[in-house]
Amino acid sequence: MKKVIGITGSIGSGKSYAIDIFKKICKERKINAIFLDVDDIRRSILEKEKIDREQLNKKIYNSRKAMEEYKNVINPKIKKYINEKINQSNGVIFIEWALLLEDNLYDIVDSIIMVYCKEQIQIKRLENGDLGKESVIKRIKMQLTNEEKIDKIKQLKKEFFVIDTSNNPKENEYEELLRKEGLYE
Repeated sequence: MKKVIGITGSIGSGKSYAIDIFKKICKERKINAIFLDVDDIRRSILEKEKIDREQLNKKIYNSRKAMEEYKNVINPKIKKYINEKINQSNGVIFIEWALLLEDNLYDIVDSIIMVYCKEQIQIKRLENGDLGKESVIKRIKMQLTNEEKIDKIKQLKKEFFVIDTSNNPKENEYEELLRKEGLYE
C-alpha cells in the first residue's frame, strides 16, 4: 500500500521525536516505510549548490521577503526530490516537514499528522541549543501558530490527526495514530 503522510508542526514541537517513535513502530510491525526529513533534503541541496547556510539563515530569518524569495527557489527542488522518492516507493512515506502548510506543498501528501505543543514548552526545548531563546522566538513567529495550522489542515479536507506532545505522550498514542492511518489493525 502506497501512502504519503506529512508530519508537520512548529519548531520544537517534537516532530523528530514523533518520527523516531513511528520508525520504531514500523520496524516492529514490519510496515514497509521510508522517512524523509525536508531539513536534511534542504541541507543537501544547499551543500551541492555550495551555499553558505549560516549566511543564508541570517538573511532569510530577518526578512519575510528574503524568505519568500528563497522558498520560491528551494521548494520546487525539494518537491522534485520528494516526488522522485514517492515514485520509487511502494510503501508508506513519512515526510517530516515543519513548513508543509506554510509552503503550500501539502498536495503531495495523502494525510497529515500535526505535532503540537504549547509555545512555552517549544521555547524551553530549544532555548539552550544553537539558536538561543531570541532566535527561537523569532522563528516561531515566522510560522503559522498551531491553531492556524490546524485551521488550514481542516480547510484542506484531508485526513488529519493531531498529537499534543506537551506532556510527552506514551508510545501507544503514536501507535493509535498509525492504526487510524490504516497502517495496521
